[in-house]
Amino acid sequence: MNEIPAYLSVKVNFDNSDYDNVCDTFGGGFDRLPAWRELGNLLAHRPGWHFDVVNRGEALWCLGVLGESRLAIHVTEDLRYHCYDHGADLDTVAADTTAVEMWLMGREEAARRPSPSIIEMASADSWKLLKSHPFRLRVSWSDGYYAASLAALAEASFGRTVAEAVNGAGEMICHLFGAPAGFAPDLTLSAELDETAVRYIRTP
Repeated sequence: MNEIPAYLSVKVNFDNSDYDNVCDTFGGGFDRLPAWRELGNLLAHRPGWHFDVVNRGEALWCLGVLGESRLAIHVTEDLRYHCYDHGADLDTVAADTTAVEMWLMGREEAARRPSPSIIEMASADSWKLLKSHPFRLRVSWSDGYYAASLAALAEASFGRTVAEAVNGAGEMICHLFGAPAGFAPDLTLSAELDETAVRYIRTP
């Protein structure tokens, strides 16, 4: 098994990395902040969406897995929303989040699945890329079960133990890409416990 390079374990944090600060710093400044907040309210709890800083300093909401950005949305200088569909190579500018939601209809569900090109890359050389890509899971706890979720996946894996939840998440990732379930133990997974999981673990 190939050793993972040390630099891939580095997790970058800003001194003040909350959503408002990142949008102010990388999303065009204070004037665009209300529009970014509206976009965050729309997308934050929609399955598969994640917020990133990309392209050497551009704030962007993305939908995609394994580094893909199949759909992307950002706030423009005139406080509208630039929406881009990478697969169709089509973009549009929406006046408000209601128009953004209309744009998402008919394309969001398909964009939650890996594209044929990323599946081809992931499956090459006996699924080498899929097995080496660092997947970061978030683990929570509720009503007797741990839940392991990945930002890019719509579903979570549940288990009575952290191991069960994490192993189930690995199988879900394999299923998403069409890889054999037997590869799940070979995936590169890390897990972050949220406050609900830590609270349960610390309870006597």
